[in-house]
Amino acid sequence: MSASDLELREAARAWAIRVQEPAFDGWDGFTLWLESNPSHLEAYELALDDAAWGGEMLASAPATVPESQPRRQWWLAGSAAAAAAVAVVGGWAMLDRDAPAQRIVTAPGEHRILDLADGSKLALNGATRVTIDSDTPRQVILEQGEARFEVRHDARDPFVVLSGGTRLVDAGTVFNVVRDGDALEVAVAEGSVIYQPGADAVTLKPGDTLQLPGKGARPVVGKASPQAIGSWASGELQYDKPSAEQVARDLTRSIGRPVRAAEGARRLRFTGTLLLGGKPEEVLARAGPLLGVRFVPDGEGWTMSPAHGPPR
Repeated sequence: MSASDLELREAARAWAIRVQEPAFDGWDGFTLWLESNPSHLEAYELALDDAAWGGEMLASAPATVPESQPRRQWWLAGSAAAAAAVAVVGGWAMLDRDAPAQRIVTAPGEHRILDLADGSKLALNGATRVTIDSDTPRQVILEQGEARFEVRHDARDPFVVLSGGTRLVDAGTVFNVVRDGDALEVAVAEGSVIYQPGADAVTLKPGDTLQLPGKGARPVVGKASPQAIGSWASGELQYDKPSAEQVARDLTRSIGRPVRAAEGARRLRFTGTLLLGGKPEEVLARAGPLLGVRFVPDGEGWTMSPAHGPPR
């Protein structure tokens, strides 16, 4: 099986897992993916055939979505087969597997450490969603949030991270991945990571970062201190003159309360470490003097403004 075929199969499986969730709200994105290429629907049908029970359930599956789920025009204009495929795949993880795929979600401000079956470790920052399937123990789907991977290398069975339409393959690595809407950030602390294996592959080494601002954007490669990458997993944030917006995003994920950078966010002169222990108010009280900013209460969170002058 070619790399592109494998990627398509994994993408179809990722959508299959997502659409079964009661809180799933990505119907527009799923519709665009399904209609963008005939092979996408074929991937669903092949998956059902592989499941043995797929043919029987596809024949009896209703051609409408439950009333609790939003209706979409593609249901009417697209194809009944597509609707049936979705209805069947919605129960895939529960019906076809001895050990169903697990979707793990952290609350805002919650940090979790997972020991994976292959000996790898996965740290989850706040407000993060990942899916792990025992049938593919060397693969993790990062749907949203931030995760730090400490991977046990196996050249015969590479570790894969899927996030949106992006595929990351490790080569014995410690690396950090952030998924924020359609934006993706990857940073490598040890070893190497291959971004999108194939013709457009980018190999990232220790200290390399890659940013993908959104769909259709070109990846931008940069540099960072390897020691700072994924430092949040150890209860601290390490910086070398970051932007105020970057600090605001990092604090929001780590303390579980929204932090907004004031308009005209500038690059901070701070180089050093912010400790994350304690209540959100305690974290910000320590961080403000070091960063040269003040955190002004703003609804449920704070606005980060210059230490001298009114909030903007």
